[in-house]
Amino acid sequence: MSATIIAGAALADDQAVSPNAGLAADIVVNGQPISVNHVKLMAGGLDVNSQGERVASPEDAQRAARAELITEEVLAQAAKKKGIDKRADVVDQLAYQQRAILSRAYLEDYFEQNPVNDATLKAAYEWKRANNKIVEYKVRQILVTSDAVGREVIAALNKGEDFASVAKKYTQDPGGQNNGGDLGWFRPDIFVDHHFTDEIESLKKGQYSKAPVRSRFGWHIVKIEDGPRVIAKPQPYEALDDSVREALRQRGAQQQIESLTTKLTAEAKVTGPGAAGSVNQKSAKR
Repeated sequence: MSATIIAGAALADDQAVSPNAGLAADIVVNGQPISVNHVKLMAGGLDVNSQGERVASPEDAQRAARAELITEEVLAQAAKKKGIDKRADVVDQLAYQQRAILSRAYLEDYFEQNPVNDATLKAAYEWKRANNKIVEYKVRQILVTSDAVGREVIAALNKGEDFASVAKKYTQDPGGQNNGGDLGWFRPDIFVDHHFTDEIESLKKGQYSKAPVRSRFGWHIVKIEDGPRVIAKPQPYEALDDSVREALRQRGAQQQIESLTTKLTAEAKVTGPGAAGSVNQKSAKR
């Protein structure tokens, strides 16, 4: 599941909007309405450049969006007149887009009913704090772009090569290239991706990953140099930085999504030539 969906789902409880907002027609082309939402979506891609810098006023972006949408609509209507919308390859592309839209809509609906909110996050965090469950580890990691490269790294480590030296050669983490992958003392409880932190918590001092671990950032090989050690006086939830709270929120949403999709996938009948090679949520970690 993509990070974009996770981030959006994590904020669903705070940013819920009526599903009918923006559905009113902004312009009508040959009787076919183009909604206010469509204009906003198109304008959002026209008023900033690839660096996120504003290049047009909102009004200019909306005017350009309407012109673009009218062009798209007249071409789409012409395509339908020729029956192109019934062509197999076009139907297949539409199905691809529909799947993505429906899956996102389902998750948004799910998080409206099961929000990841501050009260839930605070309760879990404060329980750990009260019970001395907040710990840290001294960690090194090697971050690579694929499982295959990760296994190449592990093969080198298994031959006795030094972890820091291998990290300098392979890691895609810029800081790690200079310090041999040293992350210092690391708190798993406040990191955004639980796959990475689950791996840290599964290892003992001196051990490193026996298989690459996939997170939203890439593939990791982790080594525990020391720990765990209990943090004596961790700050209360209210004192956490906004960025840390957001990481906790995204992590909670990620875990809920994976639990939900694992259940739905387990109940599904998956067949076809590619079924044997498909990756489910549980195996995506490795």
